[in-house]
Amino acid sequence: MIEINSLSQFNQLKSGSLLIVDFYATWCGPCKVISPTFQKFASQHAASPSITFAQVDVDKAKDVSQACGITAMPTFQFYKAGKRIDEVKGADVQQLGTKVSYYTTQCAKESPAATPAGGSTEGVTAAGSLRSLIDVKGGRFLSASNLSSIQNIASPPPAGFAIASASGAKVLVYIPFTQAITPSYLEIKVNKNSLPNAPSRIHIGTNVAVKISKDPETGVESNDLDMEGSLAKAENTQAFNVFSDEYVDGLAELKLKASKFTGCKSLLIRIDANLSGEETKVTKISAMDIVGLKA
Repeated sequence: MIEINSLSQFNQLKSGSLLIVDFYATWCGPCKVISPTFQKFASQHAASPSITFAQVDVDKAKDVSQACGITAMPTFQFYKAGKRIDEVKGADVQQLGTKVSYYTTQCAKESPAATPAGGSTEGVTAAGSLRSLIDVKGGRFLSASNLSSIQNIASPPPAGFAIASASGAKVLVYIPFTQAITPSYLEIKVNKNSLPNAPSRIHIGTNVAVKISKDPETGVESNDLDMEGSLAKAENTQAFNVFSDEYVDGLAELKLKASKFTGCKSLLIRIDANLSGEETKVTKISAMDIVGLKA
């Protein structure tokens, strides 16, 4: 862990691949509470030459805290190639873990040397992809085309679509999990050349019981998924309006409220509209990920 004491030192460090800074004060109670967690994250990536964890005592390095616009402690800021890319205010362990996991993973993909060498992650609660916990056989769609596949959500193919509506913008996706989860955000990736097909109005519900049955004579399967009624059965729901500028390089993140999304056994995702604004235009998602923690 590096202690930043001057503006020149900070400017030098932030020009690297990834810098994560904890702005704290010695008299700040929440800073003391979350400090051990930040130390664990730093230890986890200590062997990486591309990822740097640092701390700034706002009382000792006032020029640094002022330059970074710090108004509350703790504040965690993320820098890449000299630019600030994200921020977490307050001692929010879950949000900090989500952000650290996302940006360190991204950095590792861009630079293989950034992955921890022999570092143990035991005891570190960092959010990550929950795709491996998707119950592929139990998942179902409503109003989806043959291009759609729960398997393609769990294991995205290099090309094609994870989800595509059959006709019109609306599609309903039921995703059960093999164990309870606490998702932090939903990640939606779309083809940048097909931005009008990207979802713009999304509802997400938790723990909807879906009945699946099969006719013993014909073997035809049926379920009780309903475009309007199923979401009304959810324990909790959250709605999103997603605009075109939120799809950065084709990727949008929908942050889920921790008060509503804890101990989820399933998610029900209803897409009501896409960026085209046309009811007849199909919706397409090339990849989807649920990022969070095991409950």
